[in-house]
This record gives sequence, structure tokens and C-alpha cells, in this order.
Amino acid sequence: MLTKIIALVTVLYVCGIISSTITNADRWRASASLHYIGQNAVLAVFSTNKNIYVGNKKKQSTLTFTEALSNRADADRYVILAMTDEAFTDMAINFYEASIRAHHVNNFLFVGVGPNTCEHLSRLQIPCFYYANDPSASKASSYRQPGFIRKMNIRTNMILDALASNFTVIHTDIDVAFLGNPLQHIKVIGLMNGLIKA
Repeated sequence: MLTKIIALVTVLYVCGIISSTITNADRWRASASLHYIGQNAVLAVFSTNKNIYVGNKKKQSTLTFTEALSNRADADRYVILAMTDEAFTDMAINFYEASIRAHHVNNFLFVGVGPNTCEHLSRLQIPCFYYANDPSASKASSYRQPGFIRKMNIRTNMILDALASNFTVIHTDIDVAFLGNPLQHIKVIGLMNGLIKA
């Protein structure tokens, strides 16, 4: 019961951030919903609107974030985004190997903070887009400290930019493990709730 209450508070908090961050409400519309898959809670943000990518010949300087998302999203415009910075590239690689690659998840993109993050991941053929820089990108940030708050604002902007470009975003942290491909469950839940047109 306590877990469900905490999950509900988290959803309300995320919805509050989304609604307070948007300055032009007509630019896009989204809905967030909390779903349980087994014992795990999954937050899905559905879009309701009608700089590096491994495997593409374009270089980072010529790709926009929207183009990188287009290259990585599936045919239904679903994309899993995971933000990482230089301090956590080792954890990002672990997440990629244990959760993304192991479960054949192809529509994902790491979003890099700091100029060296995507450079390091790209050497390993891991898709990453350099999104923003931050003075503390090369060191771990503590909860509620200025560096942490800046990085959380970058994450919020990254999600909002993807939603504004008409993608359905599944955001994940990199300190988790997927036990399977989560999109199979999220898409079914979206269909059942009428959020996705078949």
C-alpha cells in the first residue's frame, strides 16, 4: 500500500513538473499514467499530438535532437530515453549490456550531458546524443545540490523536447535493470486504455 501511495505521489509530481514547465500549452499535449507490471511501477508519458547517432552517416554537428529521435524511435514513435553524464558512463554501459542489448530493445537513445559522454559511448557503438553541457557533468551530483537540480532540469527539458516532437517517451534511469522489453507491456496497456489508436 505504501508503495502505491509513493508511486501516486511521484506521478502527481511529474505531472506538476510537466504542466509548470510548459509555456505554450498548445505546442503539444501529453498524458502520464502509472501502471503496474508485476510488482514494478512504470510511469509512461504518452504524446497525443499528431547530436550523435551511431549507425547514421551524419555527424553529431548536423543532427538535431528530433532527427536523432526519429532515427532511434520505432514505427509508432516510441523511444526509450536514458540521460547520463560523464560521471556515470560506466553505469550507462552496464545498463546497455544488461537491459537494452540483452532484451533486444532497439528504440532507445542515451542522452548525454557533457561533451565526453557520447564520445565514450560512441566508441562502443552505443547510440548517444549530446544534448547539453553542465559544469558538474564529470562528477556525481548529490541529491538537492545545485548540480543535481541542474541535471534534473536538463532531463525535464529533454523529455519535453521529445514530446513536443510527437514522440512517446519512456524515460528510464540507468541504475535499473529491465527483466524484459518493457515496450511490449506499455503498448498493450496504452491500447487497453484507449491512449493509442490501433
